[in-house]
Amino acid sequence: MSLFTKRSLIEYSGKPENVSVMAVPAFFIPIDRQYSQLGQKHYQKILKIVEERKLQPDLIHSHFLWTSGYAGARLKERLQVPLIVSGYGYDLYDLPFKSPAWKERIRCILNDSDCIITVSGSLAECAKRLEVNRPVEVLPTGYDSKRFYPRNREACRRRLDLPLNKRIILSIGSLVKVKGHMNLIHAIGELEGRAKDILCIILGEGNLRNELQKEIKRCGLEKVVWLVGRKPREELPLWINACDIFVLASLNEGNPTVMFEALGCGIPFISTNVGGVSEIITSNEYGLICQSNDSTDLCNRIFEALNREWNRDAILNHALDYEWNKQKENLMEIYKRYM
Repeated sequence: MSLFTKRSLIEYSGKPENVSVMAVPAFFIPIDRQYSQLGQKHYQKILKIVEERKLQPDLIHSHFLWTSGYAGARLKERLQVPLIVSGYGYDLYDLPFKSPAWKERIRCILNDSDCIITVSGSLAECAKRLEVNRPVEVLPTGYDSKRFYPRNREACRRRLDLPLNKRIILSIGSLVKVKGHMNLIHAIGELEGRAKDILCIILGEGNLRNELQKEIKRCGLEKVVWLVGRKPREELPLWINACDIFVLASLNEGNPTVMFEALGCGIPFISTNVGGVSEIITSNEYGLICQSNDSTDLCNRIFEALNREWNRDAILNHALDYEWNKQKENLMEIYKRYM
C-alpha cells in the first residue's frame, strides 16, 4: 500500500471490531484564511454523516482542538450531548497565540466543552492561560506494548539491512522546522570528532528534506547521517529496537508518542526539554534532557548516552506506567463522569 494514500494516514492495525472509522476529507488551500474557515466545513461534513446514518451519540470526544474541537462543539450544541476535547500540542501551545482571533476561537472551543484533556502538564498550563472555565485532565498518550517491546537488536538490524558495527542514533519525526533536525545534524557534526563509530538515522518526510540533505553534504556527513524517508508504521518497532539510543531534538512538543514507544522498547530517550518530556523522563535512568535549540548541549548528552551502561529493565518498568491498557482505564473513568 502506498505511504501517501488516504487510508495510509489512518492507523487501522489493532482496531477493535466495535469501532467504526469514517474518513472525512476536506479540500482547502493551506493559507490562514482558508484554514480558519475549515472548522465549519469539517462540522458540516460530519453532520451530514451523523444525519445520514441516524447516529445518536451519548458523548463526543474531539481529538485536536482545530478543526475537530470546533466540529465537536457545534455537534454538542445541536445534539445536546457532553463534549470532551483533547489538545495534543500545536493546537494549545502555538495556534491560540498566533493572533487575537485564533485565541478567541480556541478559547471558545475549550469553554464549550465539558472537559479538556491534555497530554502533559505544560499543555494544561497553556489551556489555563486561555482563561478556560472547564476542568482540565492530564492524560499522556502512552504506547501499545503489544507492538513496542524489546526485540533482538542484531536481528532487527539484519531485517532492515543496517550495519552491525555502528552505534546507531535514531530520530523519528516530520522534516519540519519544529522537529529541530538541523540542530541534530550539527550535534552529530560535533560528535563525529569524539566518536567515529556512529550512524544517525532520521525517519520522516517533510518540506525541509532538501535543505537538510544539503546541510548534511555541506558538513561532510553523508556517511554519518541518513535521511531514510517515511516508513510504514508497522516497521517502527524494528527501527527503534535496531538503535542504541533515541534522540528527539524538537523545538516544541506536546508529549511525543515516540518517547513512550522508545521507552517501551527499552531504549534510552535523549531529548530537548520541551513539552511534557521532563514529566516523563524524571530520572537519568530513563534518558537525558538537554536545552532546546542548543546543538552543543545536545551533542554532549548524546555522547554521554552512548558511553554509559543503561539498565533496560528500569526503562521498561517505567514505560509500563504509560501502557495503553492503563491509559484506557484512566480515559474510561473520565468518560463515566460525563455520560
